[in-house]
Amino acid sequence: MGRNRDLADVFRFLANALEWQGENAFKVRAYRLAADTLEGLNEPVEELIARNALRDLPHIGEAVDKKVRQYLVEGTFPALERVKTQVPEGVQALLRLPGMTGRAARALQERLGVEDVESFRRAVEDGSLQRERWTPAVREAIAQAIESLDLPVNSP
Repeated sequence: MGRNRDLADVFRFLANALEWQGENAFKVRAYRLAADTLEGLNEPVEELIARNALRDLPHIGEAVDKKVRQYLVEGTFPALERVKTQVPEGVQALLRLPGMTGRAARALQERLGVEDVESFRRAVEDGSLQRERWTPAVREAIAQAIESLDLPVNSP
């Protein structure tokens, strides 16, 4: 169910971008939970919308319902466009790596100057990533991102 996965990716990116910006943790969590719900659907999201059953799902409230509907029609929605203009393109690419979170991307940026996927790759390859002490959550995000890029390295 490709559209479900696309929508999950959009809401996960939105959560990460908002977290990178320092947005309210409850809003970030709400979008992450909505992404998980959309990704786990057993039927196409369009069928749920046709039955007006989308809001019956856990973690799908009025605001997310509206954004899902608008995305399916227009391919975007205002909150998504807003973060795309506020978050640098290189950071956006970093935030789209599997497992990467806004908090991890911000830590990489502040501590190692990582601004995009290429500078992340260099930090892995030159060993600077391994010399840092990271929280367990950031370690996990970094490890998943490294794995998604198929980079040979020990755990950060």
